[in-house]
Amino acid sequence: MTLIDPADDPNWPTARHNMLRLLAASGAGAGADFAKDVLAGNRQPRELLSHRPVADELTEQGAAFRRLLDKIPPAELRELRTHAQEAVRREVDELANLDIEAAEAELRAAAEPPRAPRPSERRDEDDDWFDRPVMEEL
Repeated sequence: MTLIDPADDPNWPTARHNMLRLLAASGAGAGADFAKDVLAGNRQPRELLSHRPVADELTEQGAAFRRLLDKIPPAELRELRTHAQEAVRREVDELANLDIEAAEAELRAAAEPPRAPRPSERRDEDDDWFDRPVMEEL
């Protein structure tokens, strides 16, 4: 089996930087927090797997991915493996050439909690007093 190393691709530094920006813009979670720290200069990307919260998150995602792979028929899995290197190259190229500002804006908008609509008319509990006739009996 051939080792697939995206760092061999000349576009890798740009792709990794864009990937970190997208992860940071995605909102919350250990991965997003780690990406924000890397972009702020407080951490190095190589520290990813030694950062316990991120490692735990990746372990959970890896287990889910493994369960998904186990459901794929062996012949189809062999076919996927033959195209894996090209898929990694394509992914790195897409990340490196991505319109990162637009993608970040889209992710930030999706990560924001929805705003409650503003009421068209402000009312208090005593507003109905003004609708009563002046000489109403109490």
